[in-house]
Amino acid sequence: MQNAFIRNRTEEFGHDIWSSYVLPPYFPGLGLNEARKSVVLEGGRGCGKTALLRYLSYQSQFSPDRAAVPPEALKTIGLYLKADSQYFSGFTGAGMPDNKWQDIFEHAVCLALAEQIAGAVRALNFDSKRANQYGDIDKLDFNDAAGGYVEGGVPSDLPLFEKWLRAQRQNLSRWFKNFDDAKPPALLPLREFLGALIQEIRGKLPYMATSVFAVYVDEYENLLEYQQKLLNTLIKSGEPPLIFHVAMKPNGMRTRGTTGPESIQEIADFRLIRLDDELAPQFRLFAAELFFFRLIGEAGVPESSTPVSLEMLRDEGRIRERAADSAYQDSVISEMNRILPGKTYGELARDVLTDETLLGRWKKIVAEGLEEQKCPRSVNDYLQREAPEASIVCAALLHQRSKTPEDVYQELSKYLKGEESRFRKGDWIHHLLVGTLLLIYLPYRQRSCPIYAGFDAFAKLSRTNVRHFLELCHLSVGSFPSGQRLSEYTVSIDDQAKAAFTASQKFRKEVSGSGDQGNRLLAVVNVLGKLFRMSQARYSQSEAERTHFSILHEEVSGASKIVLDEAVKWSVLFEEPETKVKGSRYESNDYVLNPIYAPYWPLIQQGPQAGD
Repeated sequence: MQNAFIRNRTEEFGHDIWSSYVLPPYFPGLGLNEARKSVVLEGGRGCGKTALLRYLSYQSQFSPDRAAVPPEALKTIGLYLKADSQYFSGFTGAGMPDNKWQDIFEHAVCLALAEQIAGAVRALNFDSKRANQYGDIDKLDFNDAAGGYVEGGVPSDLPLFEKWLRAQRQNLSRWFKNFDDAKPPALLPLREFLGALIQEIRGKLPYMATSVFAVYVDEYENLLEYQQKLLNTLIKSGEPPLIFHVAMKPNGMRTRGTTGPESIQEIADFRLIRLDDELAPQFRLFAAELFFFRLIGEAGVPESSTPVSLEMLRDEGRIRERAADSAYQDSVISEMNRILPGKTYGELARDVLTDETLLGRWKKIVAEGLEEQKCPRSVNDYLQREAPEASIVCAALLHQRSKTPEDVYQELSKYLKGEESRFRKGDWIHHLLVGTLLLIYLPYRQRSCPIYAGFDAFAKLSRTNVRHFLELCHLSVGSFPSGQRLSEYTVSIDDQAKAAFTASQKFRKEVSGSGDQGNRLLAVVNVLGKLFRMSQARYSQSEAERTHFSILHEEVSGASKIVLDEAVKWSVLFEEPETKVKGSRYESNDYVLNPIYAPYWPLIQQGPQAGD
């Protein structure tokens, strides 16, 4: 059953992901099938950028797994291009200026996209049935269309033209390997060459007569600055039948310049879509749907035993139905909560009072608070098993100088009688319960902390990172006993909590591989984690909400700005609008540490848990 979640990167599924892709709830709002202006897709790691682009590409849209290709798929034909950092980062130096490298880079992109255009025609006609339905590829004459751009021309028919394109890419690679001795290849003008190919296809193949070819450049942030300028130029000058879209991490567009004097501008030249913002409102439902989708497709669990339908999850026409059907959503979330159960904060408080070790730590904290304030009351005066949440919170309240032990006791007495009390009215429980629970668990980090168990907890730890959610599931689920029904299967809270700690530990270590600043970003995670944990270890819990930080703009040096931008780019930090302005200071943004690191440090998990 673990194998259902072991593949957590889109690249592991290949270019054709039609049969393995769950359509996200925001898909209809993107309008990429109809887009005739460039779109910039921005999103953090694991939010689904690559999966979305590969789904939109011709390899998936013309997939052999599709019984029929709908007419809508021919309106926009997607060409996927990954900005491979290892490859394109080599297009610099060697004594040549950037403008020369720009021509070589344009040539390389032109060849790659020409192969994609030819591949789209071939994929649509991949077997005799499709060829009978579409066909006419023997009418294409690529030499007549684009031969004038190459000395000696190019092959006319599709198979030989594809072979020629591969040879040209090999020539370019060979030139790189023998830079000093080899003759540089003849360079192609991208827009003119590709335009000629598209015109030939639209003119000779009736079923593609009105097709628009959309280039989806993935990992745009990996491109060098002059390379981004070339792509920006293609964005600015893009118009049907050839349009360029890009996908990138936050802060991935280092320049908005073009190869000319102008820069590209949002609205005028492109539309910006932040995928994290699009996914966040429906992430819980989407994560649950993906969970069952993987059980069916990867683990062989019968579809009839799950609350989802593979056909529905793959059908673009039924996305709004999934979003509007409350009964369907309730059944999916309910079954998810049954398989990955969690506990309410009230239940967790009750557990502390029944666990010898945890109760001992609570008593120690309470006793120290009474001793510091020289109060003669007994620890047992604050131990009220019929009011576990209020009892737990007393441990923090007795260390707050603004409250006397007698005040706390009197308010507790009112609470027990059902009278108006600051435990409720004053939000003592609301503000302090989670922090105090974590305070109690803090010395037992290797002991699984149940606060981080449960589907809701997994969804919050993942935020909008599908990769993190799948890894949490992979580490949680065990073998599925032969003959057991899914309706009988449940992952224990202890197993989930251990998985959360392990995943948090793994993803923390991974930070060092996040770009050129990886080691510095790991230091940021470690320092912030320790600072927040020190704050969490305060018995008073007066700043229990401390999970973020702000920086005055004038205090940020150039080097610090680079590290902060990289931290946001790699989803180590999330940049959010300010939540507080203290005194006369102006704080424009808060930086929040990725919640996936919470089980390791631990940090406070924001928001109520299921059942609260």
